[in-house]
Formats: sequence, structure tokens, C-alpha cells
Amino acid sequence: MSEARTDRRVRRTRDLLRRALQELIIEQGYDRITVQEILDRADVGRSTFYAHYRDKDDLLESGFEDVRMAIEAERDAVEHGRPKTALLDPLLAVFRHVEGHRRFWEALTRKGGADVLIRMVRQSVDDLIREHFRDQFPMTDRGKRLEPAIRFVAGACIEMLLWWVESEEVLSAEQIHADFKRLATHGVRRFLTS
Repeated sequence: MSEARTDRRVRRTRDLLRRALQELIIEQGYDRITVQEILDRADVGRSTFYAHYRDKDDLLESGFEDVRMAIEAERDAVEHGRPKTALLDPLLAVFRHVEGHRRFWEALTRKGGADVLIRMVRQSVDDLIREHFRDQFPMTDRGKRLEPAIRFVAGACIEMLLWWVESEEVLSAEQIHADFKRLATHGVRRFLTS
């Protein structure tokens, strides 16, 4: 069997499983979903599921690949000499991801699963901010000042995302990101350059 055909089958199976999980989350919330319900919805066997994923958390995490790819692209651009981006601009990728999957995020935050979501997003956001701050503030004493600033911005970003998803506010990713930057930039810059 050709590798291209296998890759297509693998992609199709993973897409079926992700779509089944998303539909179930929207219908009943994350915490109540069982692997068997995902299998039934996707019409996939148990052994096939476990050939691709450890558990439903692993399946959920795989759905954040577009955020990870945007973060990797941002890191690669910095490493390959692209001029510095404005402070906190790389986080726009995270806000755009949430905007593109808003119904899914709403269901996760309202119907269980927010803890898993926060854990997964926090790691990606932490990594992105860490690389971005190392580029923005290369002379900062990393042991004493950089880590608290990273944790502050990551926490603020996640809380802003959760507020945005849970609120009735109709704001675009660009608008909410601009508000986030206005709130965070001045304090972070002062803290890391003083």
C-alpha cells in the first residue's frame, strides 16, 4: 500500500474522531463524554482510536494543532532574523484560533473541559511568550525577571480569552488582542526594562 494512501486514511480517521469529539462537546460538554461515545459517533473501532490517541484528552489536544503551527512559525521567523515584532503581537494567533473555533470553546468553558483546555493552551502560550520575550528583552536577567513576566502575560491572556468566550461581547480577534495589548504592554515593558 502506498504511503500517500496510508496518510490519507490516517488523516481521515483523525478528522472523524476530532469532529465526533467536537460535536459531542457542543451537545453535552466535555466531562460527560466517554471514549465509547466518540467511537460510536465516528464509527471507528476501539483499537483504531488507541492507535492514534492515548485518551480523550490527547484527542482534544490534537485539535489545537493550528495554534501550535502558528506559534512554531512565529518562533522560526524570529530565529531566522525577521525583524522584531511589536510586543505581544505573536499572541494574535491564539486569539484568531479562538475566534475560528468559538462554538467549541464556548461549549468547553460552559459544559466542562475548561481545565483541560486551560492546561493545553497555557503550555503553548507560555512557550510562545518565552521565545518572544527573549527576542524583545535579550538583556533581561532571565532567572529573576523574565519568568514572572511570562506567567503574568500567559495568565492574563488566558483569562482574557475565557472572558471573551463567556461574554456576550461581539469583538473580533483583532479587537480583543488590541485590548489585551493595551492592558499588558506598558506594565511588562516597565517591569523588564527597569
